[in-house]
Amino acid sequence: MMAEEWELGVGARVRTAREERGLTTRALASLAGLSQSLLSDVENGRTVPSVASLYAIAEALGTGPAELLPQDDDSARLTEHGVPLPSAGPGEAVSTRMLYGAPGRRIEVYMSSYPAGQTDPEPFQHSGEDIIMVLEGRMTLTVGDRDQELRAGDAAWLDSSAPHSIQPLGRTGVRIIVITAR
Repeated sequence: MMAEEWELGVGARVRTAREERGLTTRALASLAGLSQSLLSDVENGRTVPSVASLYAIAEALGTGPAELLPQDDDSARLTEHGVPLPSAGPGEAVSTRMLYGAPGRRIEVYMSSYPAGQTDPEPFQHSGEDIIMVLEGRMTLTVGDRDQELRAGDAAWLDSSAPHSIQPLGRTGVRIIVITAR
């Protein structure tokens, strides 16, 4: 699937889900905490939502982010290199790829790379649970007001409805796998 097709697919799925729920763009934008113009740009394929925005839209629609991403209709799925998702905002260098997620499934798997010095722009929260596994580097995981240092090989579980953020430590950044269960 080409990038433009993917962007249009995300927008079409957001629009369809919104219309099925009888929501206006203004109402959905308000529920998701986003601007109406951003939501319109997403629905019209002019932009792809950041990971945080995708989660906010999905939460407002009462679904998971994978439900809003274009999917193939396979009973088994192999994802090579994952689906790249936009970073949190302009100038953000965090790279996130969805490795697995499918409509009707409760599990999503992401791989994210945070360069040294790059933190989450703001704490993130969504329904469900997360397991974070550190593949390379070191990081501080902040959940609520608690900080925990994690190193390569460490894993952490969290109730993802609590605000959480990641800050890489050291000069090399950090690469993680996040498994989200809803």
